Amino acid sequence: TVPMMSPGEVSGMLAELATLRPDDGFSPLHPKGDGFTYHCSFLDSNRDYRRQVHSLIVRYFASKVARTMNGFRILNCNFYVKPPQSGEFEVHQNWPAITDIEDTTVTIWCPLVDVVEGNGALQVVSGSHKILPHIEGPNSPGYFVNFKQALIDKYLKPIPISAGEAIIFDDGLIHWSARNDSEVPRVAIQILCVPINSTPAYWYFDEQHPDRFELVEADSEFWLTTDMQDLLVRQPHWKSLGFAPNLNRMLTEEEFALLLKNGDRIRKELSLRRKAHGTSG
Repeated sequence: TVPMMSPGEVSGMLAELATLRPDDGFSPLHPKGDGFTYHCSFLDSNRDYRRQVHSLIVRYFASKVARTMNGFRILNCNFYVKPPQSGEFEVHQNWPAITDIEDTTVTIWCPLVDVVEGNGALQVVSGSHKILPHIEGPNSPGYFVNFKQALIDKYLKPIPISAGEAIIFDDGLIHWSARNDSEVPRVAIQILCVPINSTPAYWYFDEQHPDRFELVEADSEFWLTTDMQDLLVRQPHWKSLGFAPNLNRMLTEEEFALLLKNGDRIRKELSLRRKAHGTSG
């Protein structure tokens, strides 16, 4: 957790956000809402708005990322707005965003209001990153689907922070946020950062070929011009980067607890394996 934005920058970004016009009006109850209980800029049907969001966040954060995250660059970014009394998120890991899933991508999560458990603070399962080589995506559920409620009840812990502070975490970390029970919208920024020399990719799962994932070239422009429903069906204009075996498997809570207990050892072995192959971790 690190300070990222000054109070003046927080106010400035909120003011600029208020001038933007997403199709859903920042509300899932809007007639053009997408069926979710929160607003996410990537999910909005207005691509011009999505491009404006990307430019706005990059303008505020590019220098901060360069200063804070040596060797990383911004791939994509979003605003998340939870209206009052709404907005519970799914328990999830972030989708892989580069061809090498053993390498590290990170998310910067920065709220523009003070957050606590009651208005949708980020909650994490500490140490849950890199304990299993699982690919989550729109057609590929998390390995914990059979015990998601247990994760909420027993493992996920909220991280209260002030507006302008940021949580930086490995995208393999299991995380979640409850609904916003306050009377004002909860606004947060999400920024995906990848190693500078990595190859960005979307891991596409085709149910006709359940033994593999296709790696599709997915740079920043891909995420600005691709809609959520497009991700569910192989698009003819996508550029393939090849295939990777599907190693996914569903766990029981008991199996997960054992992996979590041994997480430090698992990550150390992964790091040693990568060093032996001359790659970064």
